[in-house]
Amino acid sequence: MEAEAAKYIAKGLIIMSMLGTAIGEGIVAAKAMEAMGRNPEASDNIFPKMIVAMAICESTAIYALVAFFIV
Repeated sequence: MEAEAAKYIAKGLIIMSMLGTAIGEGIVAAKAMEAMGRNPEASDNIFPKMIVAMAICESTAIYALVAFFIV
């Protein structure tokens, strides 16, 4: 396998990981909104935790973006 082909395969895998983090963020947001809809009194407790969870998911995407430009 040539080095250029390996680069393209690596970049494709990185793009797939970015897609996975986007899907994960969507699931986190959907489940948090569903929980807040079912129990509005707990919204003050759920929302900050949702923001932290989404930040952790986003940090994975940022690491993948950095890796994309390094490769």
